[in-house]
Parts: sequence; C-alpha cells; structure tokens
Amino acid sequence: MADRPQEPPKPATTKPDWAKTHRERKADAARAEGRKPPRRRWPWIVLLIVALGAGAFWAQSSGLIGGEEGAGAGTAPATEEPAVAAEDAAPARQVTMQLLPAEVTRIEARALRDSVRITGTLTPSRHLGIPAEVSGRVDAVMKRAGDRVEAGEVLVQIDLETLENQLEQSRATADATRAQLDFAKGELERTQSLVDRGVATASNLDSARSNVQQLQANLTALEQQVATAEQSIGKATITAPFAGQIADRSVDPGAYVSPGTALMTLVDISSLELEGAIPVNYAPQIATGQQVEITVDGFGSKSFEGQIERVAPVASAGTRMLPIYATIENADMILRGGMFASGVLVLEEVTDAIGLPAEALRKDDQGDFVLKIVNGKAHRQAVAVARTWDRGRVVQIAEGLSPDDLVVSAALERLQPGMSVTLIGE
Repeated sequence: MADRPQEPPKPATTKPDWAKTHRERKADAARAEGRKPPRRRWPWIVLLIVALGAGAFWAQSSGLIGGEEGAGAGTAPATEEPAVAAEDAAPARQVTMQLLPAEVTRIEARALRDSVRITGTLTPSRHLGIPAEVSGRVDAVMKRAGDRVEAGEVLVQIDLETLENQLEQSRATADATRAQLDFAKGELERTQSLVDRGVATASNLDSARSNVQQLQANLTALEQQVATAEQSIGKATITAPFAGQIADRSVDPGAYVSPGTALMTLVDISSLELEGAIPVNYAPQIATGQQVEITVDGFGSKSFEGQIERVAPVASAGTRMLPIYATIENADMILRGGMFASGVLVLEEVTDAIGLPAEALRKDDQGDFVLKIVNGKAHRQAVAVARTWDRGRVVQIAEGLSPDDLVVSAALERLQPGMSVTLIGE
C-alpha cells in the first residue's frame, strides 16, 4: 500500500509562551519535530466508565447480580417451574395508611334528625311599660332598674293631697245639689196640688218639673265626678300588675306627671320568646309544639330548649321568610332579653339509629359499602341505606353495621379494601 500523505503540521498557537498550558506546549513541540500532537483520550474514558456503571445498575436491579438470586446466577435452573413458584412465594409489598381520629367513626346508636336553622333576638314574654294615669307630683319611686318586684307591690306614689281635696270638693258640690233636688221635688209636689185644685196654672207645674229634672242631671254629673276623684286617688298609687323585674325607670321624686307619662318598664324574664324566620318552603313541615334547640352568645356551647308557640300566616314581603315564635323557659333567670340566639328547629327525628357522614358511604358494582377497620386492615362492608338526614349530610344505615364498629368516615380515595391502616393521635 502506498504511504498515506502526511498532513501538513498545524501552525503553532499564537499565544505567548507564558499563557500556554502544558498540553499546548507539548503540541507545539510535536509540530516542530514533524509529529502529530497527542489526542485527548479522557472523554472516551469517561464515557466508558459511565456505560459500565449503567450496565452494573441494570444488572443489579434485574436481579442478575447480588442477593439471593445473584448467588445462583452461574447455575442454570433444572426447570422453569421452580423459578415461577419462588416468584409467587415472594411476599407482596404492603402499603399502610395512617388515619387521624377525625377520619374514623365509632358506631353508636343515636338520634337522627332533619332540622332548619333559625336566628333571632330573645325578648321577655311579658313586657309592660307603666304610665301615669293621673296628674300630680311624684312623691316617691320605690324601685330602680334591675330590682325584683312581686305582683301588687307599690312602684310609684303620686301626691294624694291634691287629689283628696278634689274629691272633697266634688262630694260637697254633690251634697249641695242633692239638697236642692230634694227641695225642688217638694216644690213640684205642692205645685201639682195647687194645679189639681185650680189655684195654680199648668205653666207653674211645668216650670217646677223642669227644675227638678235639671237638678237631677246636675247631681248625676257631680256623683260621677266624685267617683272619678275616688278612682284617681286609687290610681295615684301605682303597683306591679305581675311579678318581674324593673327594666328601666323614667321618673324621679318631685317630677310632675300627667296621664300617659312613662314611669317605668316591667318585664318578666322567667319565660323568653325567640322571634326567628325560616324559608317559606319549610312551612308545610312547621307546627306548634315542635322542639327548638338554641345557643346564645356568651354561653359557649351550652344549649337551651324551647318549643314553637306561634307561626305567622304570611311570609315577609321580599324576603320569602316566614316569622315563627318560640318560647324558651328561663326558670333560673340566666338569660336576658335582647340576647342574640341561633339554633335549629327539629322538623323530624328518629331515635336509636345508626348514622354516618355521607362521605363514609362508597359505591361499586356490588352496591353500597363502607370501609370497616378490623385488626388493622380496611375491609369492605356491604350496607343497606334507609334514608338521608340533615339535608343529605348524614345517611341512616339499616343493615350491615353494629354498635362499636370502627368505620372510615372521611373521603379517602387512596384507601382501598385490604390495605393496612394505623390510627395515630389517639
């Protein structure tokens, strides 16, 4: 073969000697002697190392080297069946899910109900503003706001002296008129006798009779004034019409009052009324006597019970809300008028039933089921659903569960039957 023509040497680098690397100096020396500069071999070495490492990793992950299977790699198996049996005998990888206490429910029989929320303000069932019924100066005010009073107890005393003077004057005027009436009746009888004998004329008789009638009318009016004065004296002493507490006081001793002037307000908080409103579409399910359970601001989770007393016949215009009135007994007097209350009105209820959150119910080709935890594993438990409660948030289980069963009540899609579970945070 003919000799290959030699490539002309490449010109030396133009870098100054002080800037050249060791490899560049060797390349310049080789070109000066007419030889080829040495080639770079390290990239190929790196690629070879990477390829060997990848092959080793693949062999190890495939079981060709290392472990129990790698130990027997140099010996061919007698048949393929033992290898298949060994693969089946290998334990499957177990997945364990951790569940919080809020994600499981311990089954117990309880009451299930359908309800609607109501809100409103508490007001005393009996609330009375007490006004003055007579004119006069206030002599005494016996009670202040917050005081407890009994029925018939004196609250305000208006000056009696002026009223008693008016009564005496009315009585004196009536007595004088009564005397005049008696005299006029005697004159009428004498005039009638004279007329019968022809001594007096008929006009004299008519005049005497008219005088008697006028005096009789005056006496009747005066007697009515006397009765009114007597009643005014009785009304000057204001008493409590029922037992309760003074909500506010509007007058002090020395003030002059006239009929209609507000004196104080009396309330009875032993029974309170909650005025609430519900959507009008619930009207067919509302009836008097239904139970109401409320909570009141300031009492935390403490609940109070009452019942529906009245239902408005017409919904409020524009809102389509139906006013309802519930009575809340307050025998211990811890509730106060004006407090804001919210609660639920029970529309329908069943007792001793098994209920679960709707998220606990699952469905597949075989029907409804739940995941019941037994011995640390989630098992498929078929159930029969009776109905839903609380606007679909709770399902009533008719068959399939018993009290004390532990059921997954959260919507955990990753948790499937057969998986292991661990309860944490108990």
